[in-house]
Amino acid sequence: MTSVPASVSEATPRLARIVSLLKKSPATVSLLLLVIVATAAIGGLGAGPSEDVLAMVGIDLDDALSKWWTLLASTFFAASWPGLLLLLLVIAVGVGVAERFIGPWRALGMFLLGHVVSSLVLVALSAVGTADNDAWLAYIGGNYVVGAFGGATAALGASTASMNNLWRHRTQTWLMALSVMFALYLGIAETLQLLAGAVFGVVVGRLGNTGRNAQARRLFVRPSLRESRFLLATIVGTFAAGPLLAHLTANLAVGPLSTMATLTMQARPDADELSEMCGGHPACMSLQEIVGVSSLGAVVLSVIPLLLLLLCSEGLRRGRRLALWTAVAINALIALVVAASFVLFIVDPDYDPSEVAAGYLFIYILPSVVVPAAIAVLLFMKRSKFEVTGNIKAARRVLRATAWVAAAVVVLYVLMWFIEGNFGRLGLMDLLAQLTHILIPFPLPFVVELPQGLVTVLLYGFGGAVIWMVFGVQAFRILRTYIANTDTTEEGTARIRELLRSGGGSLSWMALWPNNAYWHSDDGRNAVAYQVHNGVALTVAGPFGAVDGQEAAARDFVHHAVEQGLVPCFYSAPADVGEALAGMHFERLEVAEETLLDIAAMSFKGKEWQNVRTALNRAGKLGIKDLWAPYSAMPPGVRAQFAEISEEWVSDKALPEMGFTLGGLDEVKDDHVMCCAAVDDDGLVHGVTSWLPVYTDGQVTGWTLDFMRRRSDGFKGVMEFLIASAVTHFQATVPMISLSGSPLANTAEVEGDAESSAVDKVLDLLGNALEPMYGFKSLASFKSRFQPAHRTLYMFYQDSLALPAIGLAITSAYLPGLSARQSAAIVRQMTAREAAK
Repeated sequence: MTSVPASVSEATPRLARIVSLLKKSPATVSLLLLVIVATAAIGGLGAGPSEDVLAMVGIDLDDALSKWWTLLASTFFAASWPGLLLLLLVIAVGVGVAERFIGPWRALGMFLLGHVVSSLVLVALSAVGTADNDAWLAYIGGNYVVGAFGGATAALGASTASMNNLWRHRTQTWLMALSVMFALYLGIAETLQLLAGAVFGVVVGRLGNTGRNAQARRLFVRPSLRESRFLLATIVGTFAAGPLLAHLTANLAVGPLSTMATLTMQARPDADELSEMCGGHPACMSLQEIVGVSSLGAVVLSVIPLLLLLLCSEGLRRGRRLALWTAVAINALIALVVAASFVLFIVDPDYDPSEVAAGYLFIYILPSVVVPAAIAVLLFMKRSKFEVTGNIKAARRVLRATAWVAAAVVVLYVLMWFIEGNFGRLGLMDLLAQLTHILIPFPLPFVVELPQGLVTVLLYGFGGAVIWMVFGVQAFRILRTYIANTDTTEEGTARIRELLRSGGGSLSWMALWPNNAYWHSDDGRNAVAYQVHNGVALTVAGPFGAVDGQEAAARDFVHHAVEQGLVPCFYSAPADVGEALAGMHFERLEVAEETLLDIAAMSFKGKEWQNVRTALNRAGKLGIKDLWAPYSAMPPGVRAQFAEISEEWVSDKALPEMGFTLGGLDEVKDDHVMCCAAVDDDGLVHGVTSWLPVYTDGQVTGWTLDFMRRRSDGFKGVMEFLIASAVTHFQATVPMISLSGSPLANTAEVEGDAESSAVDKVLDLLGNALEPMYGFKSLASFKSRFQPAHRTLYMFYQDSLALPAIGLAITSAYLPGLSARQSAAIVRQMTAREAAK
């Protein structure tokens, strides 16, 4: 028998993936191949095309209409291999996404039309700039432009009309923000095409009714609180990253805000400037390069404003007031620094107005003042959207710690400044200017003389970076913390118990367990128990309390979570919670199958009950009986064995005991929880279960299985005996009991989009990794022996972009005490089991 060569077997899946890609994105793949071939044909992959070739295929901004065919021909070419890589990336993203939502032909049509329109806009802007001698737009004239950057953004913009509300808003925000950033900071011809194409695509998508959603046809839609925060956070983040973009592309950047890089980032001096600063002394230059103004500390200090504003952007997304006022202060400070620099430049005696065109000042200086000032004003006007205060004490600790570090740096700097002989060579005003340089991470509008001495230079180069990094790290921690109502006093617990007696689901009693926070409705008749992990408000099942108020409570909790900057997520909730959330754009994912026993009709007769009858008969022969009582009413010897059995079970696991919807021995000790122990004539406990009460209108209407433990050498069938005993025990008082759901054990097929399927796979991987230690799927199989009815439990989520965070939140909730070593063990187990498939 002939074996298949390894190379062939490896190539087959690769070929299948290529065929699948061609089927899914034929237009995108075809465009990418065409661009590569066309660019190679004109020499774009080598030294670059000649001037004559560019004149044939590129748009001449000075005379485009005489070569009208270039408006379309320029679509498929790039002038260099870096330009080709960028063009391929933009096409892959723009046309690739568009093809998925509006189909290949519409995507291709918008790509070509968008390129032509954006090219015409570029030609018009260049003509206006040349006629008005504009310092920016006139500069981009005289060049040949190739590449369909505007076509790609036009296709993407048009496709947003076919997306759901969340993805449409987010994609349009990202698209416009990035396009504006590239146009204003980089400012070359291709970036203007990007912006023109994006605007054209979004407008066509809405007015042309390419989308299925009627709301997508509206040009202006009032954003929700969450989307308003996201929009403002994106604005702050975009104009924070812009100066870095201009700094990294300093040889190309000509946009009106390109000067922001030099006006807001501490620039490292070049070799000539450093030589002038040091008077040509080699020792001084070496010291400054190692620990001074040309050192790593100077690099870190130069990006501190960017890092702080990006930090504020994340805080604004979460609705944090601290982030709001920090962003307002930084943008106002940037505007003041730039304005002061401009004023000092104007009043300088050496300033000659004839040497600097007024248009240059209008295009490059005025926007650098107006933009940060406008952002500060906008944030101030929208301050009502940022009401999350966080931990006031923690904020004070951050300010206190930063102040102490700053004071220590200043005192040490002043002391070493005198000790290392700076006084005399420099004056006290120079010392004050140097301290200002250390404390304010922005270029100063005046010349600062360099200090001398190893320690002084070290503090001058690294002191400011240390101060602001201390502030940034601690502020980041505050922005990720959430202060919730975790009232564990007797009064608070009694209030929750009272609401649970009014009404709840089979898992509602778990609301009393540790690590839960509580939201209460305004009328106090309902509540929701939840935990906060990774910015996600992860509920324990659905609302509880008055039955007629639970639907409204579910909706009001969502509003509360959004106001607090959290992502609402109902976990292990029944389908009726989803009905209550109708119209709020929630999606659902199946996470468990709850097993329900209709105990009123159970008699354990028939072939299907053979295993249960065997367990009951064996228990009778061994003299084992079921002992029912709350934990506190159990005999001391039995309670001691509860702890012994539980400890034996936990010690056998490589991971800590799980929580969230899985109770341990501490949860068993609740006097409202019923316990059942399998005890023989010698008083030996073979196994134990606990049952949580389910209330409706003050009456117990059901019980839910929670705690299950068996002695390692207990008799075979002890768990079947305990559950069968529960059926007999509860049969006279309630119609139904629940064996609960098995977490992370769902094996059903999931219907939904790619995002929900992805998070379901993550949870499935986690369940597979924990299966050898916790046996969730084995437990689900065991429960099926009792011929149960099943009720699906779901995870309801509103923000599909937050699914990765939700997956991490679920993991953190179930394994709250996980160490780094144990986390690594889970990851290894997950990857090993996946690779073995």
